[in-house]
Amino acid sequence: VNKCTTRASTSMGRARVLGPRIDRGICQQGCGVRRQSSLMQLAMLSTILSSSVGPGRSVLERETLADIRATRFGGIAMGGKVRRQLLVPKAETQGGEGLSPVEKIQQRLGYSRFDSSDFIILEKIGEITFGEAAPTSVFVGGGSSIRLYAARLSPDRAVYESGEQASQTLVLREHTKAASDLGVREWAAYRHMGLDEYQPAATNSEPESFMAVLGAFVTQTVDAESDDEMSVWTVTRLKDLDRDGLSLAYEMYDLQLGTEKILNIFRRVAKGAVKGLLTTHQEGLAHGGIDSSTIMVTKGDLSNNQEMEMIGAGLSNFGYAAKLGSKDDKTAMPFLSAAKLAASAGKRGLDNDPVLAGSVARKEDMRRLAVALVEILFASLNLSSGFLTTGPAAAAGGGGGGGGGERRPLSGSAKQQLPAKNLGELIPLDGGLEAWRSLKEQARATASGVGANDYPGIEQLCEIFGADSNAGWEFIELLVGMQEGANPLLQLTRASTHRFIAV
Repeated sequence: VNKCTTRASTSMGRARVLGPRIDRGICQQGCGVRRQSSLMQLAMLSTILSSSVGPGRSVLERETLADIRATRFGGIAMGGKVRRQLLVPKAETQGGEGLSPVEKIQQRLGYSRFDSSDFIILEKIGEITFGEAAPTSVFVGGGSSIRLYAARLSPDRAVYESGEQASQTLVLREHTKAASDLGVREWAAYRHMGLDEYQPAATNSEPESFMAVLGAFVTQTVDAESDDEMSVWTVTRLKDLDRDGLSLAYEMYDLQLGTEKILNIFRRVAKGAVKGLLTTHQEGLAHGGIDSSTIMVTKGDLSNNQEMEMIGAGLSNFGYAAKLGSKDDKTAMPFLSAAKLAASAGKRGLDNDPVLAGSVARKEDMRRLAVALVEILFASLNLSSGFLTTGPAAAAGGGGGGGGGERRPLSGSAKQQLPAKNLGELIPLDGGLEAWRSLKEQARATASGVGANDYPGIEQLCEIFGADSNAGWEFIELLVGMQEGANPLLQLTRASTHRFIAV
């Protein structure tokens, strides 16, 4: 359940980001997640950026976000009428006492860098919803959503930026209802780690181990049901859409890259993701929601060999970030407490033991990172985990993981064959080392036997993880093999300098 809502909270406006749980943009677990395809978005944005709005008016002459009415978003009908609604209510206090709804959230958000008048909306490009009847975690309530809008800096704000920085197309993510907490925590995490100086266009000096979040602001919710319904908006770059780990994996498979190229790219992605997680833990936070959609390509691409050799990666989506060492929810604010993350990982009752809760939260981050990386590699090879028929990994996955013969169509030429039980269930928090070693032995046995014909990609998997005297197998072991009493920060540090990712 937590996996499902965590994936639903990702910022990318497309269906493939949810991997095996998404088909035609609708979450198979009932989350109500609906997304527009990347190709539709690009075609739409191409039209938007070259079109006009009314006689003689360009898109860039639309009202700023603070002035846009509901009618500018396609006419949001309510009771047969279009409800006129300002995005930013006046910050009035009631009876001269207390704070306005905007001020209350702004107080939690702190320095946010932007306000609503800094942007011009180009178009709504997607929405991620958390359904009322869908299974949701304790962190996000049903009916919440994250809406994505393409935007640019307003002329008044753009004058403070130079050159290409002023003209970049950005993505505004509106976190509504309970999802507003995700926006608050994400921006708080970036500020906490000193990552609050990203520019609209990438620079050579910016950190590569994190997806860029430029800032945040608070407004009344677009099409709000009540006057005190507020949204938290975060600001990201349009170019970061479709840059997650699974999208990269599908593209690698589409291009039919050789084993050596896949190995080199995978090493770079793993290096950046581990570095990002190590920085997060060193700064006293746990990520809380890592999966293959939160690992982002931050540099380079697959367009040519030179770009492939420049690929860098990092983490994104810190909406579930927890403060390590926090004693309770109050001392953790605006983050989650480590005990909450520990509980979501199945370790309940640690509210009075912040040290142990923090250790569990760190270990769960590491396990989830390992699972995400393995999932990315499996997808790039179009590999199923159906070869897991015995041992701890198969037992954890319900007798083999399924998916042995089913293939799901993806964009382009890619076909994905993924298990009915995802890899996170095959490699649990407790017993992860044994499960991973069982997976290794069964993969090797399958690759060297007649089963290799049934699982194309299994030989490449063994070759990649077996490179440099089994460096890949050992690297993943460091992330999943947290024994009782082991120091997770020390082990993550060892993983960050492991020879497998020394590229």
